Amino acid sequence: MYWQMFFTFMKIGLFSFGGGYAILAMIQQEVVIKNLWLTQSQFVDVVAISQMTPGPIAINAATFIGYQKGGIPGALLCTFGVIFPSLIIMLIVTISYLKLKGKAWFKNLFSKLRLLSVGLIAAALIMVFRDAMQDMFTILVFLLCLIVTWKYKTNPFYMLIGAALIGILLG
Repeated sequence: MYWQMFFTFMKIGLFSFGGGYAILAMIQQEVVIKNLWLTQSQFVDVVAISQMTPGPIAINAATFIGYQKGGIPGALLCTFGVIFPSLIIMLIVTISYLKLKGKAWFKNLFSKLRLLSVGLIAAALIMVFRDAMQDMFTILVFLLCLIVTWKYKTNPFYMLIGAALIGILLG
């Protein structure tokens, strides 16, 4: 049963995309419907506990389900099973990066990826900006923070604290 638990959660970790909540449907399919390890009511309890516990919901759910079905060894195997595919993929990416980082074509590729990440951040900023900038006071606080950060290279954490204080005192 331990190997079945490990391979089930390894499959979940390998084929689930979209974050923790997207993975829950696959966990439910495998754990409640296919393998009958938990009832639907027990699964709902696991989801609630996984949401309240610090950390990624998929890992928390794997740990709780593994513990419920196989004690501490089950918890360890299910948790390791769900993170194992990501661990292997990141290991391959890291090794590849270390071997290729000196190559000109690889540097060129990463310079393009940096531009892509800047574009994605800018797109997120544009989408949030419309909803966040509701009045002139908010726009002025934003501009003040932008100028201070740009000119003095201030830590963003301090800018958040400063903006919150300005909002509390003057807003």
